[in-house]
Amino acid sequence: MLSCASTNEEQQAKNTLTSVPLSYAKRFTIKTSADFTVLELHGNKNDSAITASFVLYKHQKPNYTKDAYYIKTPITRVASMSSIYTTMIAQLKCEDKIVAIDNVDYYNNTFIQEQVKKGFIIELSKGPQIDIEKTIALQPDLFLTFGMGSPKDDVDKKLVQSSMPIAVSIDHLEETPLARAEWIKFFAYFFNKESAADSLFQITEKKYKDLKTLAQSSTHKPSVLTEIKYGDAWYIPAGKSFIAHLIEDAGGDYFWKEDSKTGSSAQSFETVYAKAKDCDIWINLYNLNSKKELLSYDERYDLFKACKNNQLYNNNKTQNTLGYSNYWETGITNPDEVLADLIAIFSPTLLPNHEFSFYKKLE
Repeated sequence: MLSCASTNEEQQAKNTLTSVPLSYAKRFTIKTSADFTVLELHGNKNDSAITASFVLYKHQKPNYTKDAYYIKTPITRVASMSSIYTTMIAQLKCEDKIVAIDNVDYYNNTFIQEQVKKGFIIELSKGPQIDIEKTIALQPDLFLTFGMGSPKDDVDKKLVQSSMPIAVSIDHLEETPLARAEWIKFFAYFFNKESAADSLFQITEKKYKDLKTLAQSSTHKPSVLTEIKYGDAWYIPAGKSFIAHLIEDAGGDYFWKEDSKTGSSAQSFETVYAKAKDCDIWINLYNLNSKKELLSYDERYDLFKACKNNQLYNNNKTQNTLGYSNYWETGITNPDEVLADLIAIFSPTLLPNHEFSFYKKLE
C-alpha cells in the first residue's frame, strides 16, 4: 500500500509539470510546476534518453522520483568547477555566491582572482585531481561540475556518497554557439534567476543572428584552416562541430564542412597540408603569440598560403599572467562577440571599425 501511494504521488507530481521551450540547446530540458522545477540531462548522443534529473524546490521537497537529485534553491554557496559556469553565474549577478572554483590559474576574471587571494574563494583542483576532502569539508549548497550526463558516473563516489548536492553540466556536448550560450538558463534555475537568464540570452541571440545575417551578405567566402599539430596529430574539428558552425556563420569556407561528425579527428600533417595548403586564413593556433613562434614548432607551416601571406589569427588577445586566454572563459558565453571577431577577420569591410574582443593577428 505504501508503495502504491508513493507511486501515485510521483505520478501526480509529474502530471503537474509544464515544459519550458528551448530554442537551441538539445542536451537539457526544463519542466516546471508551481512548487518545483525539473532539469533533465540528455547525455546520450543518439537519442533523447534522460541520463539525470535534478529536482529544484524552494520549500517542501516533492516526491518526484527516487532516481532524481533533489536540490533546494536558491543556492547561496556554490562550487563552480569551470570558468564557463563561473562566467554565466557572474552574468546572472550571483558571483558573490561562489565559494569555490577549480583552479584560478585559468581565470582572467579579476573578481575571482582577488577573492581567491583573500581566501574567500577556495581552489579545489589546483593539481590534476580535485581535493575530495577539502570539497566535502566545504559543504557547498551545490557542487557544479562537468561530465557526460550522470553524476554517479561523472563524479567521485566519495562526493556522491557525501550527500552533497551535485549538478552536472554537459554544455560542451552542444554543437552550435547559441546552443551552448543557452545553458545560462540551466544555471539560472539554481539561483531563481530565470527571468534574468531569458533576457540575457535574448540579447545575445539577437546580436548573433544580426551578425550572421550581415556575414551572409558578403559574396567573399575565404577558406579557413584551424588549429596546429599537437604532438603527432593535428586535431581537426569536424564539419558539424562548434567551431565549424562559427566559421560558417561568420562567412568562412571551412575545409572540413562536408564532414558530418561533431567532434574532431586526429590527422597527419601531410593529410591536412594536402587538403588545406591554399587556405586564405588560419585561426586558433594553440596559445602562440607570433608567426616566429609558430614556425619554431614546425618550419613546414610556412608552406601554407595563410602563413606565407601573414593571415594568422589567434583567439588569445587577452591573457592572464600564465598565458591563459579569456576566450575559453567568456567566449563560450558571448558567441556574438566571437562571431563579430571572425567576421572582421574574414570580411573586414563589413565591420570596418570593429575592436577585437578575443582575436589578434600574429605578426
